[in-house]
Amino acid sequence: MATAGVAALCVAAVAVTACSDFLNQESKIALTEELVYSDIKNIAPLVDGLYTTYRDLRGGRDGLMINIGLDESQQGNYQLISEKSQSGLDKYNGLLAPESPQVSRIWSKRWPLVTTAAKAIDVLGKVEPTASTQALLGEASFFRAMGMFELSMFFGEIPIIDISRSNELGSGRQPLVNVWTYIISDFKTATETLPPKQSEPKRATSGAAWAMLGKAYMCAPEETGLRDYSEAKKCFEEVMKNGYSLVSSYAMLFTNDLEPNIWQQNTSESIFELQYRNLWPDQNYWEFDCGSRACDAWFGQGCYFSGYDFLVPTPFAYKTVSEGGIWEEGDQRKNVNLRYDFTYAKMSKTTNAEGEEVTTIDTITPDLTKTEWTGTTDELEPHVKKWEDYRTDEKAGDFANMWNSGKNHPLIRLSDIYLLYAECLYRTGATGADGDHNAYVMKVRNRAWGGSGAPAMPTPAGDFIKDLMDERIRELCFEGWRRIDLIRTGLFVELVSKRNRWASEEHSGANIPDFYQRYPIPDDEIKTNEDFASDPNAQNPGYPR
Repeated sequence: MATAGVAALCVAAVAVTACSDFLNQESKIALTEELVYSDIKNIAPLVDGLYTTYRDLRGGRDGLMINIGLDESQQGNYQLISEKSQSGLDKYNGLLAPESPQVSRIWSKRWPLVTTAAKAIDVLGKVEPTASTQALLGEASFFRAMGMFELSMFFGEIPIIDISRSNELGSGRQPLVNVWTYIISDFKTATETLPPKQSEPKRATSGAAWAMLGKAYMCAPEETGLRDYSEAKKCFEEVMKNGYSLVSSYAMLFTNDLEPNIWQQNTSESIFELQYRNLWPDQNYWEFDCGSRACDAWFGQGCYFSGYDFLVPTPFAYKTVSEGGIWEEGDQRKNVNLRYDFTYAKMSKTTNAEGEEVTTIDTITPDLTKTEWTGTTDELEPHVKKWEDYRTDEKAGDFANMWNSGKNHPLIRLSDIYLLYAECLYRTGATGADGDHNAYVMKVRNRAWGGSGAPAMPTPAGDFIKDLMDERIRELCFEGWRRIDLIRTGLFVELVSKRNRWASEEHSGANIPDFYQRYPIPDDEIKTNEDFASDPNAQNPGYPR
């Protein structure tokens, strides 16, 4: 029986409560399988818990872990040298191994989502279809597919959790063609059963399902025979029919420091947005993980760009084109995505001669030579600004601590779909309603230049796909899609080896080995899952068994 990360444990034990530790709300934890089967009304809170589960696995340091070791982002230097096992995620050396606790969490945190969704799908398949049960089926199918999509992109062959076929499938790895057939089928079910609009902004819609179905067609490994850019193109056309539109300014999506009221959530271009807030347990902690350790030491945790350098941009992702990086003159996304200036308006409170409390604000720039981190780090090199949350600043109110960051994550946005659609048009030689592939790239770029007048996309590679992948960094950096983009386009090894500082130094500028495109299967899974333990191919190639 599987007892580690694979949620087949829950299937084999035939009890939803075996997965209950992964659900956050008491009413959901109490659900036993017997109770679920006796009252279909209990499926609604079970499905509702999937939103919390998925939001939480994407939040926090574990959620950012998949962004380490890329060409757009890496760990800060102090983080790298102090967290040895974690450093392998950037260096692509022997520390990226089956024993890695970080890889184990990437694996294990997604299985409760897949298993609970599979349980809901099984129950909903046994009742008379109604509008409400079909919508629940769509949500459960969406989340099983989301979990399997990410797991297969990161690990390759994975188990398939299908309650009705659990005896047949077991808890071992399944061929990629079977895995991706399930992923595509689940997303199709979601497109057919989810409504175009939902009453709560957190809930998945048919637009989100069409977007992910299109991504699945683009990401399915070529050897499965399921990769299909023409089908992906049709999916994205369905998304664009749903009334989404780009907001007028890129800054509206993320900027909230000097003018908090600019920042908007659940906008007209948001297709699927993860809902966080500044109160426990709903924070995402990303300001803490992306902020500057030097600023924490100098200004304290009430500074909204203090942090611990867990995730920082690579030099390629913060330098200008003339410096060998990615940013062009006039691109407004640069200073929304990245912090270059660490000057801070520090607030101080003193008591005057009359005993009255006086507040003063001094503009200060941190002096790295006066912090405990002297000479070891890159703490005042450019940092991720996109997830800074001004509401946590000491001047902004009651949440004056970087730990309380909780900006929403617009995981699927219309600009992402425009760029993917442009890729599909290019690969198929087709045109869309608004023109060829370049027309859809320019929709995104014009917004980045204030609405119009953007120059054509730079073409340093002279290869549209490679150049488009650079445009995706400019638009989507640190939003969680880069690893998937690099794997699906076959550019992972080339671009990570060249652009990630730690990988390049570790391998003396040579390419990292190909097998690092996949994470290793965690050692705990292989040791405790009988189907893995008896399978000579249970571990991914290149890693020790």
